[in-house]
Amino acid sequence: MEPSWNSTKGRLRSHIFRAWTACVVLGGYVYAWVYVPEVLTWWKRTTTKAIEAGCDMLPYPWGDRIEATLGNFGLWVQITLAIIGFRFLMWLVIVALRRIWTAHNHRPSGSLRLPQEDGR
Repeated sequence: MEPSWNSTKGRLRSHIFRAWTACVVLGGYVYAWVYVPEVLTWWKRTTTKAIEAGCDMLPYPWGDRIEATLGNFGLWVQITLAIIGFRFLMWLVIVALRRIWTAHNHRPSGSLRLPQEDGR
């Protein structure tokens, strides 16, 4: 089986996207820590409430266990959720831009313009 350059480019693009989004979120976290700590307080309370609400839907021993476990990993859960949310937003933007780009530059394949159609 021959290695495919297209699959290599796809994997490289994927890793660059992942690294870029993670670095942007971590940079935003540091910026918020220095300049707008109330945003981090809001994010912590929001994620904690979401974890509690999700675990309340589970039966007795499991909800408490999972809530305690996720609570111990609180900072990592918050950062991971922020990265996932940012990646989803960037994916939506990229999909929208691709659709706009293809709609703008789309010409039916195989069609040739005749000189009469060009207005010459």
